[in-house]
Amino acid sequence: MISLGHFTQAIAHDIRNSLHVVVSSSTMIERRTDDPAILHYLGSIKKTIDRTNGMIERILAFANNSEAHLGVVDVCYSIDESIMLTRPMFPAGISVEWQRPSDEIYILGDHGQLYQLVLNLLKNAIDAIGRDKEGSILVSLEKVYPWVEIRVKDSGSGIAADVIDSICEPAFTTKPDGNGFGLANVFDIVEKHGGTMQVTSPAGEGAEFILLLPLLPELYL
Repeated sequence: MISLGHFTQAIAHDIRNSLHVVVSSSTMIERRTDDPAILHYLGSIKKTIDRTNGMIERILAFANNSEAHLGVVDVCYSIDESIMLTRPMFPAGISVEWQRPSDEIYILGDHGQLYQLVLNLLKNAIDAIGRDKEGSILVSLEKVYPWVEIRVKDSGSGIAADVIDSICEPAFTTKPDGNGFGLANVFDIVEKHGGTMQVTSPAGEGAEFILLLPLLPELYL
């Protein structure tokens, strides 16, 4: 897995270099034309590059989880960071509510992986609602001894019963432009932290991801 991670990083680096050439060339063309048709096609190129970069990030995150850098992680701060960096991606019609606890909550884990975990769940929630629709996302965190419980609930259309057990499998996706690495990455991170994940999706009530991660022993004994 470590070798696969390094190999993936090398490929992603080369792809990003190629994309950089396309972006630079498109920018130069955009500065030299006001033709609506050309600008339309340049916009399509930009959107495709953005989607490709997003896919590369998710693949890299999945591969990089082969190596963990453990330390004391402030879970509240990690979720703060995930929400702050995701907010620019939120469409105007989608709101996020973060029920932040007043007390600090710590686990033994990898800050980068935990940040990526919540980030992926937020992106998944946005896609579940639909970028052209209105909806809400609720994020909550609390101690359920001896666990930390993280919940991410969306108001989307929910997950069909016949696929709910497969959504965390690598490369499985129900989205037309999906790649199947986002939720697989989440599941992998949870397992590596000694935790568990449950997904519920009552008919017509969206989906909720419930994550349990071990609290630091010295903080609750």
